[in-house]
Amino acid sequence: MAQRVVIITGCSSGIGLDTAVLLAKTDDGKKFKVYACMRNLAKKGSLVEKAGDCVDKSLFVLEMDVKSESSVNAAIKHVLDTDGRVDVLINNAGVGCTGALEYHQVDTIKNVYETNVYGVIHAIRAVLPSMKTKKSGHIITVSSVGGLVGVPLNAVYCSSKFAVYGLSESLATELAQFNINVSLIEPGPVATEFGSSVMSKGIDGLENGDDVTKGLINKVIQAFQKNRVERGQTGDDIAKCILKAIEDEKPHLHYITSKAYEEVLKKKYVDITGDSVIQASTQRFFPSPAK
Repeated sequence: MAQRVVIITGCSSGIGLDTAVLLAKTDDGKKFKVYACMRNLAKKGSLVEKAGDCVDKSLFVLEMDVKSESSVNAAIKHVLDTDGRVDVLINNAGVGCTGALEYHQVDTIKNVYETNVYGVIHAIRAVLPSMKTKKSGHIITVSSVGGLVGVPLNAVYCSSKFAVYGLSESLATELAQFNINVSLIEPGPVATEFGSSVMSKGIDGLENGDDVTKGLINKVIQAFQKNRVERGQTGDDIAKCILKAIEDEKPHLHYITSKAYEEVLKKKYVDITGDSVIQASTQRFFPSPAK
């Protein structure tokens, strides 16, 4: 059986890197031909090191800036010219953003949407004509539990993931008519460079915000750190979930990777008022009233 052609965005580190390596090594490299894409090829060292002998055999590193439609189109054209098809697209590239909405710079907000939303749209648009012609394909987007339940002081990030949820759910029904599957991978806290970089870059509003907002931000940071220790998954954990989604005979729309968040989601989806999820989120992040 021919290798399935897979494109993965955001492969310089974290979930993208781990997924690219896992797929490239599956069945001794015979099952998937992986195009591991990243914006800056100077950062491919970790990927190449972990992939080892798979490089230029079952794993190929490709330049792609998801914020640039022309860059995305050029990369996917290269794959189509080389292999004639894309069997699986994995939208993984993403950026985080924590802080109070009013303290974010507009450019920060735009960067989140250009990466997390438009980046996904660019890639999907580029593969759809080929997938529709062949009446086959699987579009997988790495989202977040934060795309199902809003997280305080993460309005920009969560709203970008909610947008991806709406995009994917709408496309799922539409593209099923072409035998194209659509799936969302929705992790909770993940112990990768992504989570660390969000915290290390500083939190908008933490230094110059009002005292109440500063207090709320500190509580959210503490909750994040606790969750990463107690519930954090690894990039490899998420990669295995992605592999499962690819191999499922009838792929689901939602793959929630952490059992710890299922109870909150069950509350949300039985309470159409939304009150229960707000209450659960408040109890989790702000158990004591703001002062």
